[in-house]
Amino acid sequence: MITNFRISTLALAVSLALGGCASSGDYAAKTPTPAVPSAFGWGETPAAAEQKLPALDANRGSDVRNDPWWQGFGDARLNQLVLQALDANSNLAAAGFALRQARLQAGLAENDLYPQASGSLSASASRSINHSDGTTRSSASSVGLSWEVDLWGRLRAARDVKSWQALASADDLQATAQSLVGDVCRDYWTLAYLNQSIAAGDKDLASLERTLKLVEVQYKEGDVSRLELGEAQQTLETQRAAQSALLQQRVETRNALTVLLDGHPLPLADEPQSVIQVTTLPVRAGIPAELLARRPDLRAAERRLRGSLANIDATARSYYPALTLTGAVGGGGTALSDVLRNPAATLGAGLDLPFLNVEKVRLNTEYAGAEYQQAASTFRTTLYTALQDVDNALSARTRLQEQAAARQRSYLAAQEVARMYEVRYREGNVALRIWLDAQQTLRASELALAQVLRDQVNNDVTLILALGGS
Repeated sequence: MITNFRISTLALAVSLALGGCASSGDYAAKTPTPAVPSAFGWGETPAAAEQKLPALDANRGSDVRNDPWWQGFGDARLNQLVLQALDANSNLAAAGFALRQARLQAGLAENDLYPQASGSLSASASRSINHSDGTTRSSASSVGLSWEVDLWGRLRAARDVKSWQALASADDLQATAQSLVGDVCRDYWTLAYLNQSIAAGDKDLASLERTLKLVEVQYKEGDVSRLELGEAQQTLETQRAAQSALLQQRVETRNALTVLLDGHPLPLADEPQSVIQVTTLPVRAGIPAELLARRPDLRAAERRLRGSLANIDATARSYYPALTLTGAVGGGGTALSDVLRNPAATLGAGLDLPFLNVEKVRLNTEYAGAEYQQAASTFRTTLYTALQDVDNALSARTRLQEQAAARQRSYLAAQEVARMYEVRYREGNVALRIWLDAQQTLRASELALAQVLRDQVNNDVTLILALGGS
């Protein structure tokens, strides 16, 4: 069912991702596309030979609320917590403001393509200090219009840069939201695991305290030595120390969840008490490779790559001659009422020749090219990380299922062994140490089972995030 994940088509995918803007300039046309290996990992990610990873769609992806995959756990309280975090989390709010800034920048770049209006109105009064002549007043006004003719596409390229940055910021927002949901789910199930472990630990402490009292009675009656009494005391204190560590972990997990909820702690009565009943999320066996394109971090890296390529053209074309047309209408006089009388009109044109600074042209263009190479490396690394995340999570899903089954069998066996040794100890057939060791093995088996069940649900969260959603 699981076959080797061949991604020989990824090079084509990257080429297609860049194809839309690679033809916009000579420098861009000469820029190599990132190299991608023909295969990845050790074959944990399923894919059919005919599956292809398509070019990343600039319109793909939607709000995380439109894909409420966490509801698959069937926990109403978790669903409420996720929505609460999406409404109140400070990191998510900061990402939202960053998106708004990027969109405003894109709007400013779009505005540069159109004529720019300006106007002024002034008035002044002057009087000679040495003479008693009257005060001289003057007023002036003007209305102007300027327009840079985008002969070489520089302004359009600059607009494209800002547009890609805004799209990348939108994906950053979704990546932050996905990560936030994942953190809430993980902390929630970790809290369930800790509550379950602490409850089991309380029962173990009560059992060990009863055992110690039994040994104390036997010691007073001379049936056991001080060695057995010391062993019972040592086992009890060891369990108390382990219980204290679990209590501290629970405090830290509660605080972490409170931070995600913007300072609003989860009421104790609403905390999950067990991870045993958790339903794992269903994942199809044949996951198409194209799902990787849904990851918001991969989309953001791809859009920044497109933006850096557009920036090469914007930088190169900024040194082409720039033609600016200007026009103004103004008037003036010694009285404010004369300002709009007998207006004067002016028309003009300016031609900038920035290409005369050859060395600056070369350095800035090469700098923009280096930025593209950096963005290409980031995109390639993000792509590898996406493949790694999916491969690891799918492998862990299989291995954790095996571990959960083995831990369940181990726990049942430990229960039977502990019961049998208790009977034998009370009958005087085995030493106290053997019974205490059996109890300790049972406690370890119970904790290990709860931990692997928690790891299963957390790995489901990791897998869903790796795929960019359900």
